[in-house]
Amino acid sequence: MNMKDYEIREVIRKRLIECRKEKGLSQAKLAEEIGSNPTTVASWEQPDKALPHIETLYQLSKYYGKSIGYMYGESDD
Repeated sequence: MNMKDYEIREVIRKRLIECRKEKGLSQAKLAEEIGSNPTTVASWEQPDKALPHIETLYQLSKYYGKSIGYMYGESDD
């Protein structure tokens, strides 16, 4: 993985954590809300682990009321 890929992964991971905490959700509660597994949600927030598929990331961005660009770190709103 090159440095740019690593940076993008880190931004996505941090945004996922930030958005979940802004909504006051635990990882387990988020998993329940979106029909996922708590272990899967937890892995998204750990460095060097899996990220959500693009379709899931898009659904999460809508759930949080954010743009997909925000989730990728391309914008701050």
